[in-house]
Amino acid sequence: MRAGDVTEPEHDGPEKLPAGTLVAFRYRLGERLGMRDEAEIYRAAEDAGATGVVVKLVRPAASGAEGGLRAMRLAEQAENLRKLTHPGIVRLVADGWDEPLGARFLVLELLRGETLEALVTRRRRLEPSEALGWLDALCEVVLVQHAAGMLQLDLSPETVFLPPDGQPFPLRLAEAGRFRRDDPPAPPPRHGVLPYAAPERLRGEACDERSDVHVLGGLSYRMLSGHVPFRGATTAEVLAARSRGVAPLYAAGGSPTEVVVDRTVRRCLADDPAGRFASVAELRAAVVDLRARISRH
Repeated sequence: MRAGDVTEPEHDGPEKLPAGTLVAFRYRLGERLGMRDEAEIYRAAEDAGATGVVVKLVRPAASGAEGGLRAMRLAEQAENLRKLTHPGIVRLVADGWDEPLGARFLVLELLRGETLEALVTRRRRLEPSEALGWLDALCEVVLVQHAAGMLQLDLSPETVFLPPDGQPFPLRLAEAGRFRRDDPPAPPPRHGVLPYAAPERLRGEACDERSDVHVLGGLSYRMLSGHVPFRGATTAEVLAARSRGVAPLYAAGGSPTEVVVDRTVRRCLADDPAGRFASVAELRAAVVDLRARISRH
């Protein structure tokens, strides 16, 4: 599976651009894969060669009353991505304004490898040692964004790619750079991100680094249990599921290590940000300690 295969269901999107349309006279569009972050996502290729890419674009005139704002957000994401050069983050290939199409666009590399979602679906659940290894790597990538004044906020197993062996980093994020720490509260996320998002994000309230702690806890729960922490197809349904609490990761009488792993993930998923780890750095330190404990047994 590749980055271009990460799709969102169509919702109120403009009419699709025909296959073969050129963006910036260089990138030839293929199929539209869906809508993500209020932008259109297309599989594409460089017209001069066979290199595959993903094109993310907004056509303000065809995107309703908020089209201009969506285009501005896409331009800001491109600016942010230029500052993020970590090998665990998707690379920005190009960005700009296409005058003939009337579209703000950015071009991203097409990521290779299996997604974290595909891995968990295939294996049903991961052993703590493996899940904590992926979590450690995720913490590193999110910390890079925090150091640059950004927040991750929206993350799901479908947008985490596990590249083939021999790559400089064990995973890649297909989406990053959308949110700055000082941005006003963003509208609630859609679709696949919902079960992992912090409650303050779902309510459209201000977020901080602890909101990313929650996201990472949600992905950890998915890896360790094989299930999402809070089920629901809408914001209201996920918030209602939160009110019923999160199921234990392990049956009663689990090993001491399982008890600590469960406690760590539950702390990440606390409703009140004050009940979570104070930062992703603090969470990562706990993960490193847990990994060392497991390796000794």
